[in-house]
Amino acid sequence: MAGAFTPYVTIDDKDLMRKLKTLDKRASGLTPVLKNIGEYKVEATQELFTKEQDPQGVKWAALSKRYKEKKKGTKILTETRRLRDSIIYAVRNGNLKIGTNVVYGAAHQFGIDKNLTVPAHRRLVKKVYKHVLKFPVWATVRAHTFNPHLPARPYLGWNQTDRTEIRGIVQDFLEMD
Repeated sequence: MAGAFTPYVTIDDKDLMRKLKTLDKRASGLTPVLKNIGEYKVEATQELFTKEQDPQGVKWAALSKRYKEKKKGTKILTETRRLRDSIIYAVRNGNLKIGTNVVYGAAHQFGIDKNLTVPAHRRLVKKVYKHVLKFPVWATVRAHTFNPHLPARPYLGWNQTDRTEIRGIVQDFLEMD
């Protein structure tokens, strides 16, 4: 066929390649997005203490009657706010960790329902039968076992709201200009 026309298409992929390079660069340095997720999750976890519920929205177990009588306030896990205020995050080597350094944090997260052994020790006694002693005294405590029957009151974990929020944080981070 003489003078036949051969169609062809020219694709200019410079803009696409620039955007892919930008996306690749952002994805290789996730520290900023992990920090944003960490900050969000610390705040969301602290809110669980206010609501007195686990990440799935289940109310924490009520305080025992005996403990409620000696407790100063009425809120669960917030006598001093030490546990709530200790929730932190750390970003290292592309990993995000969220938790607490408070020793009793795991006991509240998972609960304890087994006998614990307490070694012999001395303790300063300041009160006897609800009466404050004028002069505190040191007492020797024999080794013994006891079961605290502490119910689990989870405060760390993920839920659907977290997943949705984190998806938004990541999308904002990766968004093309």
